Amino acid sequence: MDSMKKAILIVVGAVLAFLLIRMFIIIAVLLSTPHSEVHKEGLITGHKGNWEEAITHFDKAIEIRPHHEKAYTSRAFAKYKLGDYHGAINDSKIAIGKYPFYGESYAVLGMAELNSGQRKDGCNDLNQALELGYIKAKEYINQYCN
Repeated sequence: MDSMKKAILIVVGAVLAFLLIRMFIIIAVLLSTPHSEVHKEGLITGHKGNWEEAITHFDKAIEIRPHHEKAYTSRAFAKYKLGDYHGAINDSKIAIGKYPFYGESYAVLGMAELNSGQRKDGCNDLNQALELGYIKAKEYINQYCN
């Protein structure tokens, strides 16, 4: 009888653990999906070359989750592609303020600074991007800073 009770308790415990894990996964997906999906749509739209529409997606992602540093960086890149270097600089700085260890933000900032005539700052930020592990920055440094 004791072994039967133990077996039942083990099964019930396993089922409860499974349900709790499933509940946490569902909550995580529900909390992260809206801004992630909108951000992804912006990335897809941008890769197709429609940077104005991509910005509207990134604006929406930021509206849903104001601390979405990657959306700021993506919007900065879209602004950079449109020639709005000051807008790209501002968005990159916001992204860096929210997450100072995201190398891509420094890379976009550096490229925007270079294109707006701020060579020293641009090269410094590209070097910071490289130090943070953004490998593509090395190509930009070799091309624009050496």
